[in-house]
Amino acid sequence: MDPTIDQLRHLIVDKLDVDVGYDDIGADLPLLEEGLKLDSLSLVKLITLIEESFGFEFAEGDLNMEVFLSIRRLAELIDSRTKAAAA
Repeated sequence: MDPTIDQLRHLIVDKLDVDVGYDDIGADLPLLEEGLKLDSLSLVKLITLIEESFGFEFAEGDLNMEVFLSIRRLAELIDSRTKAAAA
């Protein structure tokens, strides 16, 4: 599995108040309504955890619902931001 997706799965299970196991979080699981059902506070906490764990800050344009449609989409954004920061 993609290492970014794997790290996101660990962040969600270990750091957020969600009633879901690591193995229950697939790459295409939605983060909002249909999937994990993260509320606004959990989403803000996840954003902060991602910024701390991956060493970048989300740009204002990054924070849209498309990014949070699934773990995979979020991982793709993280990968693009961390690669851009390393270049």
